[in-house]
Amino acid sequence: MVYEIGVDMALSAMKVSSIVTERDDQLYAMGVCEAMGLTPREAALVILAKDSEFVNPRETEICIKKWAREGSLNPTEPAVASALSRLGYNEI
Repeated sequence: MVYEIGVDMALSAMKVSSIVTERDDQLYAMGVCEAMGLTPREAALVILAKDSEFVNPRETEICIKKWAREGSLNPTEPAVASALSRLGYNEI
């Protein structure tokens, strides 16, 4: 439950509604990400990248870059690297 709240908070920080995807799909993705050892912020990126039609608002970019500077994203983790690439943040 705490992990789910953390992911929802990360999505909110990126100005992304937590209803971007179906809630059941989102809960499943959270479970997979948690089992992989991803942080809630990393899980939020993976969930966001899964929605191919999402257009990133400026707040999302600011948040992702801030998290990268803070070291709370591990860009060498394959799932995170793939999500960043899908979202167009190859330079992080």
